[in-house]
Amino acid sequence: MNTMLDFASRQLIETGQMVHARSLCPLIMAGDPTLDVTRKILQSCVDLGVGMVELCVPFKNAFTDGETLIKAHNRALEHGATLEPVIDMASEFTDRIKIVLLADSSHTLRPYGFEAVCKMACDAGMAGILPHGLPPKMTSSFQNAAFGYIPTVGTIYSNATPDTRRRVLEQASAFIYLVSAYGRSGGASKAGDLSNQIDALRSKTDLPIAIGFGLKTKADVRRAFQSGCDIAIVGSAISGVVEQAIEEDQDPADAAARFIASLNREATR
Repeated sequence: MNTMLDFASRQLIETGQMVHARSLCPLIMAGDPTLDVTRKILQSCVDLGVGMVELCVPFKNAFTDGETLIKAHNRALEHGATLEPVIDMASEFTDRIKIVLLADSSHTLRPYGFEAVCKMACDAGMAGILPHGLPPKMTSSFQNAAFGYIPTVGTIYSNATPDTRRRVLEQASAFIYLVSAYGRSGGASKAGDLSNQIDALRSKTDLPIAIGFGLKTKADVRRAFQSGCDIAIVGSAISGVVEQAIEEDQDPADAAARFIASLNREATR
């Protein structure tokens, strides 16, 4: 028995981080366009009572991302948003809001080492870690490295096979991320009615269930919650608002805060 993980799991439960309550989860690109702007956006999320944030460490060659997020990655990388300063910034907020770290396999996890990244996220007080682009053959190694440090997010595509679903459900410990549409994030898609899939997952796990990919508007978030999910993840739309504000010489932090506030109302209805 791993007492470190047992203690971490008890902390999550005691602090309400594994309670099944509706929660908006904005995907925020760390360092886009600067870490100071990201810091302001995170503070706005705290002030708004947003339940959870997915904080992405920017990376190159984001093959699953659409044009909007690719631009966000590039803006952040141009301003030096690497793992260490991103985690340092996040640590300022983890006692006030749940932050899940999104880290790419090729750009972050493998260069730094699985265990090193997981320990850094744990020490910063993060609520979970979501690996991106992790080859299936490395999944077990990553899970073993995370064990004892930080809960992991399990990703399931809506067209996943029963064996894949079973394997992800066995390994995940933070929440289940049900991808509502396969393709590039930010692409044209509809959340769809995933009620049956959510019900099926609930019969197999007690973990919260998130829906993401294709959620851009208040209506999308509303439909996601109506489908029965606990967490609605909105990704490229946040970066799109930041990009538009930059182009219009407006404050990107204020623009993002207003947009997130409008989405968060659907979680508190």
